[in-house]
Amino acid sequence: MQTLGNKREEAVAYERIGSKAKEYCQKALAIAKEIGDRKLEGEIDAKLGAVFHSAAENQKAMEYCERALAIAIEIGDRQAEGKRNGDLGTVFHSLGEYQKAKECFEKTLAIAIEIGDRKKEGTTNGNLGTVYESLGEYQKAKEYCEKALAIAKKIGDRKLEGAIDAKLGAVFHSTAENQKAAKEYCEKALAIAKEIGDRRDEGNILGNFGIVFASLGEYQMAKEYYEKALAIRTETGEGKGREYSSLETVYFQLRKNRQAKDYLDKAVSISIASGNRRLEAQATGSLARKVLLWVLKENGDTCFRNTNEVEVDTVIDEQVCDVEGIFKKSAAGFGVLPKANCEDRSLDDNVTTSLHKESRAYLQGKKTKDTERIHDLCYKWIVAPVEDLLTEPEIVIVPYRFSYRVPFAALRDESAGRYLSEKYRVRIVPSVTTLRIIQECPADYHSLTDALVAGDPTVSKVLYNGRLTDITPLFYARKEAEMVGELLGVQPLLGSRATKLAVLQAIPSESLIHLVAHGNAERGEIALSPQRASNDTPQEEDYFLTMSEILGVQVRAKLVVLSCCHSGRGLVKKEGVLGIARAFLASGARSVLVASWAIEDEATAKLMKHFYKHLVGGESASESLHKVVQWLRSNGYSKPSQWAPFVLMGDNVTFDFTKKG
Repeated sequence: MQTLGNKREEAVAYERIGSKAKEYCQKALAIAKEIGDRKLEGEIDAKLGAVFHSAAENQKAMEYCERALAIAIEIGDRQAEGKRNGDLGTVFHSLGEYQKAKECFEKTLAIAIEIGDRKKEGTTNGNLGTVYESLGEYQKAKEYCEKALAIAKKIGDRKLEGAIDAKLGAVFHSTAENQKAAKEYCEKALAIAKEIGDRRDEGNILGNFGIVFASLGEYQMAKEYYEKALAIRTETGEGKGREYSSLETVYFQLRKNRQAKDYLDKAVSISIASGNRRLEAQATGSLARKVLLWVLKENGDTCFRNTNEVEVDTVIDEQVCDVEGIFKKSAAGFGVLPKANCEDRSLDDNVTTSLHKESRAYLQGKKTKDTERIHDLCYKWIVAPVEDLLTEPEIVIVPYRFSYRVPFAALRDESAGRYLSEKYRVRIVPSVTTLRIIQECPADYHSLTDALVAGDPTVSKVLYNGRLTDITPLFYARKEAEMVGELLGVQPLLGSRATKLAVLQAIPSESLIHLVAHGNAERGEIALSPQRASNDTPQEEDYFLTMSEILGVQVRAKLVVLSCCHSGRGLVKKEGVLGIARAFLASGARSVLVASWAIEDEATAKLMKHFYKHLVGGESASESLHKVVQWLRSNGYSKPSQWAPFVLMGDNVTFDFTKKG
């Protein structure tokens, strides 16, 4: 019979092998539980968290990191508690949950100072610098990185010193104020990487150098650094997608389009290597003085196009010299905000005020001409160069960075006098990765029957953004929920019944989810009725349906409709917009219908009524949206602000409402 000591040795052996295979870690975890070794169990949970994180399975990673942290607190291991908070912070940062990441790293820092772990103190200061950079708070990012650098030098940790030099280079580059300082810090980091023989760091820093030189317009120098980084990636056997994409960009800027196409093809092949290429997708590549476009054909071929440079004059009181200059504008910059009759379903007073100001300017007709020019220019930049390749009635657009703010349905072909949404059914997919996940989802995964409709939650007086706020009822939202419930044959959750708890409990079993409520203008998160178990003023966690909560449940809905102002909003990253809609897709929803901006009451009521009539009649979500948009334009709702806000994200789906659960 094995002794407990041998069992522990076996578990440790599995745990060491487990850095390469989840199953070995799970075997080790089972043994640790069997012998009751809580410390070892926590260590293996942490290892599993790291394994899942490295595989980009961040929801699983978070679960294991939280278990490891709970065990460290339970057994009173302060050093482990600090490490586990740091692990959890890293996962939250990957999920775009920067505030939670900051809180975790702050706990790690406090423990490191308490127990005198100077290396951990330095590393965590660097991590906090990275979080503040992600939050756009560059001064705080610099301060934390400088603290980390001072500690690294004090304790003589050259590797840490090099890592912080690289972080500072990235921070200075992000501010776009001092590229000289960015280069100097990159040079220091590179020298240290060479000194200690860290080829991986050397490759990363060479790539960062390329980014800095490219931002300065020194494309020949950028090319040389990217090629050196690529050589090291090849030598170490690491992924080369970043370098391929970067080289495609600089070769394009150097007017060497053939080489640019070669690298673009390589980058694309890596990004979709494991995907099903049966859909045709259009994506914008680099947003510079030109637009790079690639179209994925049904047979898997990639067609590459680049636009001719478009010369423009002053547009909306500024000289536009690049596409991103327009794309960074809010919806107001595209002149698509509603002019009136808007029941405010936004929770952000500042955004609401700004929208109303822009709407008044729109009403006065001051920007109509410029708006039309922007729609026409974006059509020329994005659609016209590949229009001959778009041979199907539906196109799937995978936007890049700030092009997520473009109201694609409202883009207009000036020569033909037609909108893009008149020519094609238009869907948006947040990223090529999301497209692959949707296509690979098992056919029997999603629920086939039952619907959840919730509207006009009774939120009332709650704490929002640290202050007491009275969130008012939504008369039109209630009417919409009642109408949708009647068409679907379900009893909607209204007012005080539309609680956060009730919605979260219902989500995993429903085939269709329709929520109509107040939405947060930052990430589209939704205010529901709180559980009022006491007389205390509800906190945000009592009523807010957040991204992290959606990521924590299994969504089996074929379609989620978020009829809330700004439900399509979120933090713009290279891999798409991180918001409530993306969270639903990531948790299993096949498609999500969202609003890109504030929505008009009457137009939205008509849109939803006709959308669901088509859907209940057996037509697909994409075809239903396409037809209702045509109907709105032909029946007195001709302005883009009235028919263009709702966008279908994800797959196209159909329902058989003759089946009942």
